[in-house]
Amino acid sequence: MGDTERMSTAEFQNVPAADPDAVVDPHWADLRSDSPLPPTYMPPAMAGAHSTKLRVIAIGLIVMFVGATAVGVCLTYGPQVWPF
Repeated sequence: MGDTERMSTAEFQNVPAADPDAVVDPHWADLRSDSPLPPTYMPPAMAGAHSTKLRVIAIGLIVMFVGATAVGVCLTYGPQVWPF
């Protein structure tokens, strides 16, 4: 099932219930965040599924910043004022 596909109601009803005797992973709480900030501000501690569009945008931004740095464009301090 891809990122954009949704489960139908019939497929969802076929998902088995959790085992009542299952033991919770002791590290599960370490992976959870108690932060009130949205996940777009502070991403989760573990990798998740991301859309292709989001990956392309992220790679594009990285290439832009690395390329600008390679040609000597200062993106941190703004335009240079002459004379120094």
